[in-house]
Amino acid sequence: MRATALWSFAVAAALAALPLALLAFKEGPLPAMTGGFGEKMCATCHFDNPVNDPGGSLRLDGVPASYAAGREYPITIAVRHADAKRAGFELAVRFADGARKGQQAGSLRAPDGRTQIVSAPGASIQYIQHTKVGSDLAAPNEGRWTVYWTAPSPPAGRVVFHVAGNAANDDASALGDFIYTTSRFSNSPPVRFSR
Repeated sequence: MRATALWSFAVAAALAALPLALLAFKEGPLPAMTGGFGEKMCATCHFDNPVNDPGGSLRLDGVPASYAAGREYPITIAVRHADAKRAGFELAVRFADGARKGQQAGSLRAPDGRTQIVSAPGASIQYIQHTKVGSDLAAPNEGRWTVYWTAPSPPAGRVVFHVAGNAANDDASALGDFIYTTSRFSNSPPVRFSR
């Protein structure tokens, strides 16, 4: 009887999350779904495949090893899986440690209609993510987006990029999709002393 109750609860939870997942995916996920700093991630709704399944990948390119204060960097996100028919992502950039740990680091810019900036109500963190148009694949079995990050000025320590990606099967459900997460760090520029 206990196993049946647990199964019923799991099915009810999945059905309750389904309308939210259907609304969120093509238009972009809810804010704060990157998995960073204790956030939930896309696997909260798209839960039937293991996170970071070896059949696909998520790349985050363009993150500098050390950033220059106030400089704008192109950042490319690419999620790939052999079964992908549509794709999405969400990315945030925050200070990794120190007094400002978890706070917004620099600013993000959406260069076109394929991406958008969102925030959680009452929160100060920027998230950049795909739009409905941006969920179309950029190449066979791959979603790819280039966004822009302006480094903090003055620099205030190491920053971390958290990103989650969805390689989706485009069946208008939260099932059968593949969720990936990754992160990258960028160090603050070295302090230069004048003589």
